[in-house]
Amino acid sequence: MKIYLATSKQDWPEEKRLRDGIIALLQKFGGYEPAVDDILVNEIASCTIYWKKLEAFLDAPTATPQTYAHIADSKIKFQKMAESALEKLALTRRDRLGQQGSSDLERQLREALAKAKQD
Repeated sequence: MKIYLATSKQDWPEEKRLRDGIIALLQKFGGYEPAVDDILVNEIASCTIYWKKLEAFLDAPTATPQTYAHIADSKIKFQKMAESALEKLALTRRDRLGQQGSSDLERQLREALAKAKQD
């Protein structure tokens, strides 16, 4: 199931790269279930793209202090949405596989997400 949720076609390659990276991590750890996991993977990828796109508004010549406040607020919300989806992804995987901890997968997903935001 391939669902691209980004707002424009120009974002699809970046979204695909993010999705493929997260899916590769899930497959590495085992227990990847596309019907369940892809919804959360899409949410993480989309939130990351939106988070990165907000920077353009800060560089606009018409940016005001209110713009900065709104952008900061929006970035925090997208970050929380991505982190929530990441935690759900780790927890559902743990529940499916019957493992005690999901922290290693969650840690690696967080590292991948942080790296994607820097790119």
